[in-house]
Amino acid sequence: MKISDLPFNRTIGLQIDGDSVCLKQQDHLLNHVGSLHASVIHGLAEGASGHFLILNLLPLFPESLVLAKRATIQYKRPASDDCQACAEVSSASLQACITTLQRRNRAVLTVPVKVYCKGHVIATAEFDWWLRLEK
Repeated sequence: MKISDLPFNRTIGLQIDGDSVCLKQQDHLLNHVGSLHASVIHGLAEGASGHFLILNLLPLFPESLVLAKRATIQYKRPASDDCQACAEVSSASLQACITTLQRRNRAVLTVPVKVYCKGHVIATAEFDWWLRLEK
């Protein structure tokens, strides 16, 4: 699975670029002041967090259920151009999640994300993902 294949992500035009998820600014994604709509930026950040899970956890646990449990986002400045988002999970947090999944068959992983536009951070977000191994 690729995060860019999900219907909503296709609608807003998310694209994968290595570890990052990118979004080209398009007229139908703009708000009333001509910058990217807040919900689109949130969707980009969530896409980057899901992309991280696909790259780092799903290869180890392909038969797992993954659901967003909680999300927070802080908007820092308007997005005036194309954007990219990247998850920033520490290796210690990832390893703790893997260990918990192996021991308990379920875990929660917090995935921090930064969203960039023209080299500036325009938003920071955190997504708590609930994971359960299917039997």
